[in-house]
Amino acid sequence: MPYAKAMAAAAFVVALALSGPGGIAQAASKPAPSSSSSTAGSSTEVPYQATVAYRVVGTTIAEAKFTVLTVARITGATVLYYALTDASPGAYGWLLTPRVHLGTPYRAGSASDIGLVDATGKKLYMPLESGGDCLCGIPADLQPKGGGTDPVVGFAVMPELPASLTHVSVQIGGNATIPDVPIAASPPKGETVGPPVPLGHWPILPRDSEIAAADPKIVTLDLVEHVADKQAATSTDATSTTVALNSDVLFEFAKAELTPQAAQTLAGVAADIDKSATGPVSITGYTDAVGTDAENQVLSEQRAQAVLAALKPLIKNAAVTFTTAGRGEQDPVADNGTDEGRALNRRVAISYATKEEK
Repeated sequence: MPYAKAMAAAAFVVALALSGPGGIAQAASKPAPSSSSSTAGSSTEVPYQATVAYRVVGTTIAEAKFTVLTVARITGATVLYYALTDASPGAYGWLLTPRVHLGTPYRAGSASDIGLVDATGKKLYMPLESGGDCLCGIPADLQPKGGGTDPVVGFAVMPELPASLTHVSVQIGGNATIPDVPIAASPPKGETVGPPVPLGHWPILPRDSEIAAADPKIVTLDLVEHVADKQAATSTDATSTTVALNSDVLFEFAKAELTPQAAQTLAGVAADIDKSATGPVSITGYTDAVGTDAENQVLSEQRAQAVLAALKPLIKNAAVTFTTAGRGEQDPVADNGTDEGRALNRRVAISYATKEEK
């Protein structure tokens, strides 16, 4: 069917709400089942997974539809093929160009604001780079011939994904996301051509030697999940967990004896340690800035020891060992000048390495 109809079929959500200046407003679509369409005047089959419509807000407003054509494994890497269509004139490639390149390994001017998210393994895979050059498209390559709003196919070569991984989320333009995109065992077949690449053809990828020479470590980022409630704040990445227990739940003010409410909180932590911990568990006490340095140091050490005494009998994993420390009022996580800030600073942090998802 014509591409316009294919795009409409894939675009489940297109309603938008603008964010602040320089931000991105987006609507993430639900992935369509793996499908294909024929380009106008051609019988070439083009796979597509899902579409998102989004805007970048800056001095001007640029908008487009971004369609994931496929995420596929190639030798030593992964390739994402996508199509841009209905963009504001002249804005095609710039929609994928970061407004600020701080913290990225790429030279300015690449269409590198794109990534693959492994939520289970807690990893973000960005495009590979070689000597500062992104192994992805550049804005000039993503402009339709003669202007207009015809679809243009782009690509990004990412690190090789874990063999057990079957689906990823595609992150676009910073925070627009297409979830649950299947990973194909191999890229689609078809003619490869130079830019701009019309729908029905495929971009020419970087040389195998260039892909092999790229370092995947510098473009593979750990994702950290933060979960908080009245009892604790938990931060988790691919290899570790830190649980910051609220001392106001564990202890009376300025005391080091555990309260009755502490038992349920510590039981939950113990269950997770038994399930996930792979090595030493560190228990560190912290206080607010009320009182003297010496008093707070002693109190933080006593609270860490009290948590250890209650937690250790709950752990069934004999391989787990423990260390304790007190940091007093050092390393505050909030403002000690407010009641709310002092409450956050009164905490006992339990940290441990976890089994990495395979």
